[in-house]
Amino acid sequence: MEIIDFLYADEQLFTTITLFILIALLIGNIVTDKLKKYTDIDANAATSLMDDDNLIILDVREDKERKSGYIDNDLHIPLSDVKNQLSQLDKNKSILVYCASGSRSAHIAGLLTRNAYENVYSLKGGFKAWKRAKLPITTQSKKTKK
Repeated sequence: MEIIDFLYADEQLFTTITLFILIALLIGNIVTDKLKKYTDIDANAATSLMDDDNLIILDVREDKERKSGYIDNDLHIPLSDVKNQLSQLDKNKSILVYCASGSRSAHIAGLLTRNAYENVYSLKGGFKAWKRAKLPITTQSKKTKK
């Protein structure tokens, strides 16, 4: 009972609310992680996926971001176009999605799994992590698929 009295004391009310919000965020994060149907993988694990001929490497960055380089043999569809171009992606193939830092690729990986794509991976840390791992990049110009 003392803990409840302590938590609801006027001088502790802000701390109590903050504690409950943090607990709710933690639980929400755990639940979201359990419900996602794609796999986050790091750059080194991604290279082992690339041995598979049935892999689509999907770059969802904007055109200007590709000037800093890209992963060879990828398919470039900017984030804003992916939803309209889902039919370009073979549902029977594995798909590795990447962006600059990993947040947009996670969003698109979720979109793909909600649209019945099964073997979907998101590159954790995105292209920045790929470069930090000193993995090969291509910097010459390549046509964008539209």
